[in-house]
Amino acid sequence: MRDDDLTSAKILIVDDQLANVRLLERLLEAAGYRQVSTTTDPREVLGLYRTYQPDLILLDLLMPHLDGIAVLEQLAVEQLATEMPESSFVPVIVLTADVTPEAKQRALAAGANDFLTKPFEALEVVLRIGNLLKTRRLYLSLETQNRALDQTVKERTERLLQSEKVATMGSLLAGVAHELNNPLMALLGQAQLLRETLTDPKYMQRAEKISNAADRCVRIVRNFLTLARQHKPERTATALGPVIHGAIELLAYELRTEGVEVSIDVAPGIPKLVADPHQLHQVLVNLIANAQHAMRRQARPKRLSLVARHDAIQGVARLLVTDSGPGIPNAVVARIFEPFFTTKPAGEGTGLGLSLCRGMIEDHGGSIVVESAIGEGTCFTIELPVAAESAQPAAAEASAPARPVQPRTILVVDDEVDIAAVLAEALAREGHTTEVATNGAMALSLLGQRAFDLVVSDTKMPVMDGEAFFAEVERRFPALQGRFIFLTGDVLSREKREFLERTGAPFLTKPCDLAEVRRLVQRLADDIAGGA
Repeated sequence: MRDDDLTSAKILIVDDQLANVRLLERLLEAAGYRQVSTTTDPREVLGLYRTYQPDLILLDLLMPHLDGIAVLEQLAVEQLATEMPESSFVPVIVLTADVTPEAKQRALAAGANDFLTKPFEALEVVLRIGNLLKTRRLYLSLETQNRALDQTVKERTERLLQSEKVATMGSLLAGVAHELNNPLMALLGQAQLLRETLTDPKYMQRAEKISNAADRCVRIVRNFLTLARQHKPERTATALGPVIHGAIELLAYELRTEGVEVSIDVAPGIPKLVADPHQLHQVLVNLIANAQHAMRRQARPKRLSLVARHDAIQGVARLLVTDSGPGIPNAVVARIFEPFFTTKPAGEGTGLGLSLCRGMIEDHGGSIVVESAIGEGTCFTIELPVAAESAQPAAAEASAPARPVQPRTILVVDDEVDIAAVLAEALAREGHTTEVATNGAMALSLLGQRAFDLVVSDTKMPVMDGEAFFAEVERRFPALQGRFIFLTGDVLSREKREFLERTGAPFLTKPCDLAEVRRLVQRLADDIAGGA
């Protein structure tokens, strides 16, 4: 430690003998100390301690009015009351002519750190002061490091708690989604079957309204699941428009009830991104929710604008999320992407949202910046690289006439009776022969009684679930293992995803469109006809 660091320390001298005070002042001045305060009245020490905030105190032991022990006791009470790290260690050197063990013991017990015996030896005074100041600097340095470590532990603990919350939320949402998706599947299916049979326009319109309302519920559930989804980041060809609309739809109720006017302007022809749509969804939901929160207490108009454009020269898609909120101070803008930085009250935010958003965007090779001014709103600009243009093959399959359906015998396995009935009826209308089982054990029994060409099975069922059922089919009816179509509502389970990947079987996530089920059945039926 440099000497000039020590000599900048503030020293308080307390001695009722003015001659001793002047002697110590001269010794300290000669040693380079320039910040020295003195008093001959021990009753002034507490006030000086508070205002001067010394780094070291030279304290006489025997004084009128208050002796050195009483002063030490006052200082100890003051340090406990302030709880300030800077004042938690202020060394005190007792000045005394009483060198008896009893006197030293009393002083040490009261909080003294060292002794100087009168008359003073100049070199000893300077050395003892220097040593104690070095000890104080080391102590304060250690305190600073400890506080930094405490903050690090706090931040990492918060991260773990947030991860645990997300994991718990994902588990809860998976269960809720399964419970919602099953009746939604039945509702969607019945609405589709109804539309196929009705001829009266009035009733067809009602069936369409039922179907649209169910579709909206499906999208909301899937958006919630997207936020809770726990999986490795994936990169797929992703259209920006549906991600934007999905994020807005998730928060549509809150935006509408709080009077926020939302405008979406997605330019046509924006190339697809090579991105993880779930992560982009999370980023947009966070930005939209922050904008909604910022405008919550302001008078109308409350406006939120999302504008997406393609910059062909830069090779990026640019998305601007702009609100008409109160704006963000410059000091906050400078720190807004820092982890755990938040201006929200305790319990309303962790300060992780925007930090995670920036991390996700940068992981995609993109960037996110913010522009804001008090009273002028805030604009977040996201730039993401677009996928390389490639020639798209002609959609021959889409334009080709539908192939005739070759009737097959299909076993439908689902513990939800209404879903099984909808699937069986939809396939029967295509000319297939269907039979229904409500669990894997019943399905195995039916497979032992007659031959089936295809199996459409749920994955989560009582008695015997889809995984155990498939394992038994592999063992007992190996010819059928490549003729499965799975339906699942358990979309967040890592084990379920691994099972579906391991089987290689096509699968649909509940609730699904009956047309998708029919297309998969047609594909497998064609494979059978072709000897696959």
